[in-house]
Amino acid sequence: MNIDEYNEKYSKNSLKAGYTTGTCAAAAAKAAFMILEGKDVLEVRVSTPAGIDLNIPVLDIKVYEKSASCAIRKYSGDDPDITDGMLIYAHVSIKNINRDKTVRVFIEGGRGIGRITRPGLEQKVGEAAINSIPREMIKRHITECAENMKVFADIEVLIYAPCGKQIAKKTFNPKLGIEGGISILGTTGMVTPMSKAALIDTIKVEMKMRLLNSNIVIGVPGNYGLEFTKKIMAYPMI
Repeated sequence: MNIDEYNEKYSKNSLKAGYTTGTCAAAAAKAAFMILEGKDVLEVRVSTPAGIDLNIPVLDIKVYEKSASCAIRKYSGDDPDITDGMLIYAHVSIKNINRDKTVRVFIEGGRGIGRITRPGLEQKVGEAAINSIPREMIKRHITECAENMKVFADIEVLIYAPCGKQIAKKTFNPKLGIEGGISILGTTGMVTPMSKAALIDTIKVEMKMRLLNSNIVIGVPGNYGLEFTKKIMAYPMI
């Protein structure tokens, strides 16, 4: 089903659900691989960790001599997500044919995907900010396609987002130590409207990172609390 059909059947309190940047990246990677192998792909089917299969439109298809790329438009439903509507791209290329009939998938982040600059996050310092579940989704979808098509090879996947650097300035990423772009995220593959759980998870990640770099963490309610704390304490407020 597509996301409109899903919302028509399952939406709660008339709020529409969406899908994560991780789902977008996996969908783009799968579609780009299929296009590279000569398939006509107007939409691609993606299985999310939530157990929901979605058919998602494929945009901006480009085919090169030994690679292909395409984009998926991020859809956040009724969740106030700054990444809503942006394009997440995947560029897929085949590097080596493996005689042992194995499929190996290598994932990298390109333009508009953030880089980890501080310890305490899911990926190591210096790596692209593509979290583990989106990485697993990309590998699983590519591997399944390749095995079904009997393409046993080393497959490189480059995830990028042309508007990612600008959009990331409006996210938590600079405070978390993720520089240069957005993060590819998502634990269920789906975006729940007005998700309190997502906000709490973000706060937990930031606090974990802070505790690894300092023995002092101060939490205050809102901007008034922050301004009050700045006035009475000498600690830097980041």
